[in-house]
Amino acid sequence: MRISSSEYEIMKIIWTINKTVTSSEVMNVLADKRNWKQPTVLTFLNRLCEKALLKTEKNGKLRSYTPTISESDYKKQETQAFLNELHEGSISNLITCMGSNDGLTAEDIDDLRKWLESTRSHD
Repeated sequence: MRISSSEYEIMKIIWTINKTVTSSEVMNVLADKRNWKQPTVLTFLNRLCEKALLKTEKNGKLRSYTPTISESDYKKQETQAFLNELHEGSISNLITCMGSNDGLTAEDIDDLRKWLESTRSHD
């Protein structure tokens, strides 16, 4: 599920807090970074609920939000969607694209080599 960079910023806050949160808790974390008013934050939280990345519960006047997906699972889904959309699901197509025009440094190549070797040893 694609989300905006602002929605992702809010999700990162919620994943970092690592518990059910209120909009006020999100606002407190955002206070140093963004000058968003509460209606703006509530709009983003509502969109994230509509996209099923958050679930919400109302307890009196207080509404709380809980992630329905972990950060690592979200990143896996988005990475796979990116790979499928732009590189026909092929990691080698992605690496070829990254390698053109000096997209990969020698350190990147060494890291890839180590990752491939460790992956191969687990098979």
